Amino acid sequence: MDLEARFAYQSFRPGQKELAQRVYEACVDGETLIAEAMSGFGKTAAVLTGALSAAEETGCRVVYACRTKRQIDRVVEETTRLQARHPFKAASMLSKFDYCLLRRRRAVPQESFGWYCTFNVSNNLCSYFLNVTLTEDFDRLVKEALARTPHHPELIRRSELAHVCPYEVARLAMAQATMAVVPYQYAFDPRAMPALFDRNSLDRRKTLLVVDEAHNLREFYRGLNSATITLDQISGAVREAEAMLMEEAAKSLSALQRTMEQVIAERQGWLLDRDSVLERFRRDQGTAWLQNLAFELSASSGAAWGSVVYGRKLPSLILRVGEFLVRLSTSSRSILVKWDNTFGLVDPDPVSGAADYMSEFRSSVLLSATVNPSSVFARSVGLKPEKVRAYHASGEPLVTVRTVVDTGTSTRYKLRTPEMFSKISDRVAAVIRSTSTGVGVFAPSYAVLAAISEMVSKKVTDRNMVSEARGLSNDQATDVFDAYRSADDSVLFAVQGGRFSEGEDFDGGAMGSIVVVGLALPPPSPMMYAEYASLKRAGEQDSYLMLSRLPALRRAFQAAGRHVRRPGKRGLVFFLDERFGNAAARELMPSWLRKDLVVGDLPPSSIESLSREFWSRHG
Repeated sequence: MDLEARFAYQSFRPGQKELAQRVYEACVDGETLIAEAMSGFGKTAAVLTGALSAAEETGCRVVYACRTKRQIDRVVEETTRLQARHPFKAASMLSKFDYCLLRRRRAVPQESFGWYCTFNVSNNLCSYFLNVTLTEDFDRLVKEALARTPHHPELIRRSELAHVCPYEVARLAMAQATMAVVPYQYAFDPRAMPALFDRNSLDRRKTLLVVDEAHNLREFYRGLNSATITLDQISGAVREAEAMLMEEAAKSLSALQRTMEQVIAERQGWLLDRDSVLERFRRDQGTAWLQNLAFELSASSGAAWGSVVYGRKLPSLILRVGEFLVRLSTSSRSILVKWDNTFGLVDPDPVSGAADYMSEFRSSVLLSATVNPSSVFARSVGLKPEKVRAYHASGEPLVTVRTVVDTGTSTRYKLRTPEMFSKISDRVAAVIRSTSTGVGVFAPSYAVLAAISEMVSKKVTDRNMVSEARGLSNDQATDVFDAYRSADDSVLFAVQGGRFSEGEDFDGGAMGSIVVVGLALPPPSPMMYAEYASLKRAGEQDSYLMLSRLPALRRAFQAAGRHVRRPGKRGLVFFLDERFGNAAARELMPSWLRKDLVVGDLPPSSIESLSREFWSRHG
């Protein structure tokens, strides 16, 4: 296969052709491949070239799974370039909620959208859906989408002009496409997979699966296989039931709330005996009471449809409580835990079955910039290292990066004092003052982010400061990004592991320096304890490395690479935490971060000197 003929650009960067060749071989030979290449390497273009070449030769289709919508946008951009060079049919598909044109008439909670859509479609009240079979524009839109995959806003715009449902356009295009670009849910969530595989008759045995940013896979599985509910949410569900005139449900929810309050008050420790809690409900309320309540809450479509008809607020907490009770009464693998006023259901082995599932595909390619050590990563997603191939791309873009580790600061929980935050903010301010282009500051949590950004904004008053907030929508995230790009010397405050630290590119001169503040270790929780205990029973020796330390380091290294996106890039990376200075952390650090490494207890004056000296030499 002539990989150069399929590649979207004039020539390969160093290492890209080798990565494309290795992906092609793995897909043809039916292997599971773990592929690692640094940020800015051009992984997407290389992997698409290899996977699509193999698909053409073997008669397979490609499913390219991404964690976020932003990452889907990046893959779509590369896909359209490939289509211009070597035409093939491709499509991307998000959720129905993302496409719905009808819900602009009123606020619809995402949890309740299924009710809203089903009611309008089944009662012929959605003209966008009705027009799918009544207009020639629909077929034209599908053909256009297959020939040159549109970004989400463009598909929305075209569909609105033709007055047809954009989800149906994407769905039909997906059924005919050689390559599907989808969020993780369609590839790994049993509740969403039928939309991709069953409805499109997609045979996994003839499918090549590519998983982008695969270091997030265990966390995604953990989210799929766990659930939480708080006493406040149960109380809110009571109020929703009363407002919807669901009198029996409101009484049952009140009884549920009383029992859960008693369980929290009576039981010591974080681990609950799930069977004894279920027995308590059977004894106090009757044998089938909990199952009946779970069904009534999770399937109360009549009441929800009434809310649609009369324009009332759609329920969301009722559905959340119902789904939690369904899991509580049916999921035999889950462990029941509690903390504060919260109950949690956790699968102590969230990736159980993941290896068997991925083996159903002809080939699987797990792609990331941070999977070292690959054997630990393989075990973290349920794969046996001896049954997978690991490939570490040797070619690195010609970038000039100085890495500075300040051992005089730390965000360890016991050290989070006003004095420490002041010391950190002084160093961040020093980086900003000595960098004439943009600066990215990535904190381990929103709480630390708020404290640091407030202090820095008082020390540096002549720069455009932009901050990420919790729970941003896609449109709000775009506004933040645009606000950052509005000035050449802006400062972005964001969280490690968030939407701006992975999948977002700050190309060209948009960001000259990165400051990674602290190590984003997951906080101790009963749900984490349950996973640790499960791994210990299975004989896993690296459980802390697997579940806590490596994920935190990966978030930091991913953030550090946001501004290294092209060959020739020059930039600085500052790690403000003494834990990055130990030998074990430096060993796990990507090689491009270790080339020019400075480690020490560095006051603001030293940081400014290091920074100004770097820019005076490299421009």
